Order: sequence, then structure tokens, then C-alpha cells
Amino acid sequence: MWIIWIGLRMARVLIVLLLLLTCSGLRHHSLACPPACSCPGSSMLNCSLAGLRALPQNLDSVADLDISHNHLERATLLRRTLPRLRSLRLANNSITRLSLCIHGRVEGRGCASWAPNLQLLSVERNQLRRLPRGLSAIEALEILQLSFNNITTIQLGELDNLRGLRELHLQHNLISSLHPNAFRHLHQLEILDVSFNMLTSLDPSIYFSLHTIGTDVHLAGNKWHCNCIMRNIRRWMAINRNRGSHSWDLVCASPPILAGADVLHLEDDDLNCWSTEKEPQDVTVQQGSDVLLSCTTRGNS
Repeated sequence: MWIIWIGLRMARVLIVLLLLLTCSGLRHHSLACPPACSCPGSSMLNCSLAGLRALPQNLDSVADLDISHNHLERATLLRRTLPRLRSLRLANNSITRLSLCIHGRVEGRGCASWAPNLQLLSVERNQLRRLPRGLSAIEALEILQLSFNNITTIQLGELDNLRGLRELHLQHNLISSLHPNAFRHLHQLEILDVSFNMLTSLDPSIYFSLHTIGTDVHLAGNKWHCNCIMRNIRRWMAINRNRGSHSWDLVCASPPILAGADVLHLEDDDLNCWSTEKEPQDVTVQQGSDVLLSCTTRGNS
């Protein structure tokens, strides 16, 4: 009996030790909630309106991070990976540059990301001048929100490897050019919003690739220059409309004679490229004066 009693006591001690070790491990991995932030769940950290000027520390267990409405000017380069991070919201800050690359970690032509499993990235209403660096290292990304920034162009390769991207929001930027193959690998793209930018023309290859996968494209509020370059797109839009496909919204901003016209309602003869874009001007000369005129052939190129 004595031996049995000793055995039971030892078993109880072992159980208590196991419980202490387990609780210690849980405390070690639990989310430490920073001041002025809230932690509504074990993996959620809400630091919106917390007056932050840098990313919080100890984010290893965070899956949903909200740092919107703060004073960040740039997201500090991190030296460690956050594999659990799925959602990152940085809207309404003053961020001019954002890098998703681990500091000093370069792999081939790309980089190693500190958020490799990110699915949603929101950096709306900041001061970005270009896309965040290292996007192509985040293959899991599904939603990218970059509206209301100062982005001027989308270059080749910046969106490569984002094969699961479903939504790309770029409205209200300063985008004046899109590389013809900028969206070539976005086979799952459902929504592309580049409305209210500074676009004047669109390469036909962009239309072909996005129309093939059925992307819902928003183009309103740009500065479309309706000349002969628009002919191929207008023809394909007309063909696809007759087949019952959704038409893109392309409204001319120039030349003045076509301002406000829907490209789809124009004819090829309306879309001209002259050797000069200057409007005719009235010139008054004195009788007997010599006048030198430049002779050009006005025709379609």
C-alpha cells in the first residue's frame, strides 16, 4: 500500500509539472497586447488610431494586424519572418515607401518576404509613389488595396507570381502608364480598378489578356486620348459586345471634338492620328506681306 501511495503522489507531481510547462509555453506564445492597442482574439491585433510611428514588436503570433490611421511614414524593414500573418491593414498613414522584403535577404532577382503567407494587404490613402517592393514574393496574396496614393506606373515584373490575386484596387492614383504585360500572370484576377488616374491610352494586349480571363475592369475618370491607337481596342470591344460580353467604359477626354464620347460608339474614321495635333488657328496678315506656310499631309497613319 505504501508503494502504491508513493506512486500516486509521484503521478500527481508529474501531472502538475506537465500542466505548468504547458501553461508556460502558452504564455510564451500568447499575444502581448501593446499599449493603446486592442487584442479581440488570440491572433488579432488592432492598433488603429493608436498614434504609432513604427510597426509594433513581437508579432510572431499575429494573423490579423490593423495599423491604420496612424503616423507611419514607412513600414520598418523587419529581419524576421511572420509566417502566421494573413491580413495587414496600413490605410490612412503617411507611408511613402513600403518594402515587404526581409532586410538583407535577397533571393535571385527577388527577395525573401517577412509576410510570405499574406492574403490581404491594404495600404490605401497613403503617399506611395510606386508599388510595394517584394510583392512577387507573396504568392498567397489575394486582395491588394492601393487606392488614393501617388503611384505613377505599373512596371513589368512587379506583379509576377501573384497567380492567386483576385482583386487589385489602384483607383485615384497618378498612373499614366501600364506595361503591356503587367498583368500577364494574374490568371485569377476578378477585379481591376484603375479608375480616376492619368491614363491616356491602353495597349491592346492588356485588353486581350484581361478580357480572356473575364476580369471586371474599371477605367472611368482617366484622360483617354481618342486617336488611331484606340482603333484595335474599339474593334474588339464592338466584337465582344455583339457576342454578349461586358464592355469596358472608355470615354474620350481629348481631342476636344470627341470629349465625352464613348469609344465604343465611335467609328474608325473618328479615331485619327494627324501629323500634327495643333488645332487650326486664324492668322491676320497685312496686304502685300510674304507668308511662309508649312505644308503637311493630313491623313490617317
